[in-house]
Amino acid sequence: MNTIVGKAFNKAKDVFVNNNTKLPISIGKGLLALNRNPRLVLGRSYNKHWEFLNKNQGFFDNGGELVKSVLFAIENIPFYRNRYNGLTIKSVKEFEEKIGFINKDIILGSYSDFINPNISMDDYHTGTTGGTSGKPLTFIAPKSRYVVELATMHFLWKRGGYHFDTRAVIRNHRLPKNRDYLINPLTREVIFDGFRLTDDHFELILRVMQEMGIRFVHCYPSTAYEFALYLRKNGNTRPRIEAFLSGSENIFDYQRELIEGELGIRFYNWYGHSEKLILAGYCEGTNHYHAEPTYGYFELIDENGNVVREPGKSGEIVGTSFHNPGMPFLRYRTDDFAEYVGDECTACGRRLPVFTNVRGRWSGDRIYNADGTFVTTTALNLHNDLYQVINGMQYLQRRKGELTILIVKSNRYTEEHEKALYAHFKGRLNSDTSVMIRYTNRLHRLPNGKFVHLISKINH
Repeated sequence: MNTIVGKAFNKAKDVFVNNNTKLPISIGKGLLALNRNPRLVLGRSYNKHWEFLNKNQGFFDNGGELVKSVLFAIENIPFYRNRYNGLTIKSVKEFEEKIGFINKDIILGSYSDFINPNISMDDYHTGTTGGTSGKPLTFIAPKSRYVVELATMHFLWKRGGYHFDTRAVIRNHRLPKNRDYLINPLTREVIFDGFRLTDDHFELILRVMQEMGIRFVHCYPSTAYEFALYLRKNGNTRPRIEAFLSGSENIFDYQRELIEGELGIRFYNWYGHSEKLILAGYCEGTNHYHAEPTYGYFELIDENGNVVREPGKSGEIVGTSFHNPGMPFLRYRTDDFAEYVGDECTACGRRLPVFTNVRGRWSGDRIYNADGTFVTTTALNLHNDLYQVINGMQYLQRRKGELTILIVKSNRYTEEHEKALYAHFKGRLNSDTSVMIRYTNRLHRLPNGKFVHLISKINH
């Protein structure tokens, strides 16, 4: 009987969690006002993990967790059992020497062998990667994982001044035309349409934020930049935004210069990915990322598969699961790249992996000349005086040797700026590469609302 009651309770809870944004706005606001302590609302497990994070924030030696995860995978997961045939490891050094890499293609080719046959699928959610570089990867994760996700994310956001405050969310939600916003009282989110990024919509968001006392905006970096452009144009006075909490896209210097340099708003960014192996966030004292060592095992790998340990050198981000017994990934290559800083933060003193300059897929940042040579989008960065007169820029390349640049002009943009832009781009590409500037009111976004700096049709 207790089992039946427990299942009924859990089902009712799932229904509420999945549908609480459909409540009338007045009820959502009331529940939002009551929900001020995450430890009460999100449960005992959340509270326990939060305390664990705080206790280990200075240093956490995750080598033991790594060894335990590897041995569990070899014993329980068919792919690893077949690949390693009873192998045992006892240290990080043995892990680096004996455990090979996997990637999305390997998982897609042996999908069922990556799933633990001893689990109940009723206890797992199914998710997918974005699929921006090809076929999406489907994976499973425990339904209870929200405890680790929320506690760790809140722990990171604390570095940006966030303490379970109500936040405006402008990400990948499409709202009905008759709804200005939705409220999720459990997660303290006021959710706006992430695809309406117009001046009228930003004005609506500001008005609601002012009415509800919201000081944090959870969004993509590109959305934070567009919002900041609107704030600069209309006077950065109402309401006072304490921080943009942003992730899931590359960060550019011109975005940081406007948001932090001009407007004085904290631009707090984090790094994560759908597969949920690595979660990292800025230090409170620098714009370097701290890889949270309790969440998963972080590595940077060079082109030869060696671990990067030299400050200033870049490599591919590789992650290993700690919290997914149903489908653990060992040494999963993310196709994301970063620059190694060190294993201790000089600003806050924490001992953990520190990295910077995160970039998605290197090949996705390449603009090709006709002869196959290329430059990166980073190498095409503009001087700040040109960023001051444009409200957005995006690269389109359909074939090698041809580049189209989409520009959203500000009211200060002139023909002289256009000449300067042509000179800038032609000076960095081969002389026979065709460059064309096109003007638009809106840049392209992916179906999930993300912005990409380069849309390329080149087969690398």
